[in-house]
Amino acid sequence: MERSQLNLRISDQLGKLIDAKRIDLSAQIGTIPSRSDILRFALEMYLGQDLSDTEVDRRKSISKESGA
Repeated sequence: MERSQLNLRISDQLGKLIDAKRIDLSAQIGTIPSRSDILRFALEMYLGQDLSDTEVDRRKSISKESGA
């Protein structure tokens, strides 16, 4: 699947809030999610759509497939 990249500029404060949420969620899911994961989670909630199948971070999928 072709994917496009979105360049998003954020303030230092928003970056700190995103990073704090990453740490909070790490206790629940067992790994520290990426900033992109956090934004996907937020968009999923805002849009009211399950994006887990279509918007998975390809780097994770590739490393699982290659055994890395």
